[in-house]
Amino acid sequence: MKLNFVKTRIYFFIVSGVLVISSLVLLAIPPAFVPGIDFSSGTTMLISSDSKFDQSEIRLLFENLGHPEARIQTSITDNGFEYLIRTKELKVPQDAFTYTSPIASVSKSSAQPSEIEILGNVIANSTNETNDIVFLRGLFESSLENDTRGILGPYCNTNLGEIVFEVKNGTKLDVVMGPSEKCAGPTDQTFSILYNDLVVYMPFQQGSDYTSFKSQIEERKISTNLGERSTIELAIYEKFGNFDLLEFSSVSPIVSQVAVRNASIAVLIATFFIMAYVAFAFSQMPKPFRYALAAIIALVHDVIIVLGVFSLLGKVLDFEINLMVITGLLTILGFSVHDSIVVFDRIRENISRNPLNKLSDNVNVALVETLARSLNTSVTLLLTVLTLLFLGGPTIREFLVTMLVGIIVGTYSSIAIAAQVLVAWEDGDFARMRKKLLNRNKA
Repeated sequence: MKLNFVKTRIYFFIVSGVLVISSLVLLAIPPAFVPGIDFSSGTTMLISSDSKFDQSEIRLLFENLGHPEARIQTSITDNGFEYLIRTKELKVPQDAFTYTSPIASVSKSSAQPSEIEILGNVIANSTNETNDIVFLRGLFESSLENDTRGILGPYCNTNLGEIVFEVKNGTKLDVVMGPSEKCAGPTDQTFSILYNDLVVYMPFQQGSDYTSFKSQIEERKISTNLGERSTIELAIYEKFGNFDLLEFSSVSPIVSQVAVRNASIAVLIATFFIMAYVAFAFSQMPKPFRYALAAIIALVHDVIIVLGVFSLLGKVLDFEINLMVITGLLTILGFSVHDSIVVFDRIRENISRNPLNKLSDNVNVALVETLARSLNTSVTLLLTVLTLLFLGGPTIREFLVTMLVGIIVGTYSSIAIAAQVLVAWEDGDFARMRKKLLNRNKA
């Protein structure tokens, strides 16, 4: 039995019309999409650690903190592991400080300066002098070789310009950071303290009587007035230990609108260049612009149906539209056009071999000849995507669902839309349809 795809093109057009109209209806019903963090206000945290954190445990931690939408991406670096965490916009009061663990190394942060938290206090009580001495703390810790006085332990020379202050014995000093692990040996300890609005430190010298420094550092507890950011950072530290906050940024609604606009522009630019390429590739064929327009019609058909599916999934299963979906859409554009070009190329070969045949005959032969190739390629991709969808976790779920729907629809459109539009245009289907509509309107 000889397959005749061209003869049944009206049924393909009907099926596609139903799918496209259904998708447009779904998109018209608010909300059209559930916007992800990338297209709504949201927060991004980039943290690093020497140890590897379990992604499922991080996700569970954020769920317990009221952020089940959190998405975590892990990468391996020369210094350990980095974790990119995206959540909805965190509530951070202007007067809330940011938590840094007492033993954390210097971190880079894009956040605004925040107030210092008081952890506890110590009592100034030198055994050898009338007054105790504190030192102005520098920004970075340096090595012992820079400690010309030799009174501090390894990596503890953090004074700035040898600026010292005398503190009367018995003075209670507020502690803003506990003893540093790098400076916490049996004879080497320092407390970072707040003294006259300056962050200073109190060195413990060799042979000193450490019991004279009566430390009342209290156990740190999560407080509701610290802001979500501080609460989350503290929870991560208590769960996984020391980490560095490399970046913290929030996306405002205005920025999200710019992201939507840029994503739309990216899709339109990609569409334009695809159309220009197809027109150029088939410039030797009669009416090459038809090939370009047919490919774009199939491409728009695919994108609308994929967006309709995501609109439905968003309404039913709370699926989000994010940058991973845009990445998937751009991938689908290439996949759909690639399949269409393969068919078009076979049509060109058939026209060269059989110039006297009708275009519909050459198109049908091309569809039959490329059917096995299209199905084999699509099935292979589908198996890979399905495997990743079940085993890859939720981080790339939206991208994989976009690819899954796009591959199915793209394979269908390369057979049922792109090549069929060429035949319908050549045989005057569109002209006859337009004439019928005009006559019906006159009647």
